[in-house]
Amino acid sequence: MKQTFLLLALVVLLAACSTTKQVRSSQKGLKGNWTLASITTDQGNKVEIKELFNQASPDCFAGSEWSFVSNNNSGTYSFMDVACVNSTHSIKWFMEEDGQNIYFLWKFIPDGVKPKDVTAGYKLKLIAESETEFVLAQDAAFEGDIISIYYQFVKN
Repeated sequence: MKQTFLLLALVVLLAACSTTKQVRSSQKGLKGNWTLASITTDQGNKVEIKELFNQASPDCFAGSEWSFVSNNNSGTYSFMDVACVNSTHSIKWFMEEDGQNIYFLWKFIPDGVKPKDVTAGYKLKLIAESETEFVLAQDAAFEGDIISIYYQFVKN
């Protein structure tokens, strides 16, 4: 009886921790090279964003090149704008589902730092996904309200 209970508990635990079919499909769909084609908000031009992801201006991120490796959830992005420091940044990423939405979670991995030692990251909602593009949304505080910032990626 005790062994049956332990086996059942293990099966339930593994099922609860497993990645859903939809999340696995989305992760595989992101594999490859992408360009961050546009950054917009649900407030139109009313909002001027000064910095994204505590790193750089939207001008640096717009046109940046992203590479996602789905089998180990690693990747890179590089700024392409001549006004920005042209360097490649390493990331770790994964996707999770809350029952209604799929989220893209990622964190910047500085040179010489192990991913497990980076505790801060970003959570963006997957709005749309196809073979040639995907759109992520991020909620952000702005003048006492919450706005959405949209990131449109196109496949290279």
